[in-house]
Amino acid sequence: MNLQRARKIVQALTIVLIIVVPLLNKKGITIVSGTLYSLAIGPVWITDPLIGMQTILTTLTADSTLLLSMLIPIVLTLALGRVFCGWACPQNTISELVDFSAEKFSIKRPFGKNTTAAPRYAILVAILVLTPLAGIPLASLLSAPGIISVQVSKFIYEGIVGLELGLIGVIVICELFLVRRVWCNYLCPIGSFSGVFRLSKTLKVVFTEDSERVCGKCLACAEACRLGLNPMEGGIYPQCHNCGACISACDNIKTDKRPLVFKF
Repeated sequence: MNLQRARKIVQALTIVLIIVVPLLNKKGITIVSGTLYSLAIGPVWITDPLIGMQTILTTLTADSTLLLSMLIPIVLTLALGRVFCGWACPQNTISELVDFSAEKFSIKRPFGKNTTAAPRYAILVAILVLTPLAGIPLASLLSAPGIISVQVSKFIYEGIVGLELGLIGVIVICELFLVRRVWCNYLCPIGSFSGVFRLSKTLKVVFTEDSERVCGKCLACAEACRLGLNPMEGGIYPQCHNCGACISACDNIKTDKRPLVFKF
């Protein structure tokens, strides 16, 4: 299956999951329950690692259930990189639609393409330091995917949404008119924390040019990257979230001899 087609299917299924789970729960069907903060599939709990760390920092306790629920996404990230961000995060899906709309209607966004990870990690450190001091669940308040799933559930159960949804509106407006992909590139603490769990053998995009794999220097890969990264220059991690758009765009030579590939 085409890589991007597979990714779009996963993105769509995630949106469906966010909507269907509270609908089923409301009817008393709880095979799957919870939100993207913490989701239960039967007896198995899966917790966003940053949300789990927030709980540990505020309570100063860490029971085995919480640690095990954090382990599943951590292991997935250690193996495949930040694939949740690129393949399943609903905010990323929304941001991609915003990006497409801005290009479709030729909306000029005035601020730069610098993709340094420094602001994101500064925000992450601030959250980890301030959460236990202030006793405020800052990670929950700044988790765009968690907010989206919670507010969808709240709307289905109560017919209303909370003020937290305003963060998503601010992100959309900023990305549409000011800075391309500002949330994923500069702010998201969830993606930043996921980026910590990286090994030398974690799945990554690799540029390999040899006698059989020759790059045509078309820069289609860089143009395809929604985060403004250039795989040919290297140094795309921890920003890259392995969406594979650059690999799919690398069509200047035969499919089986592309110089840009995923590699462990």
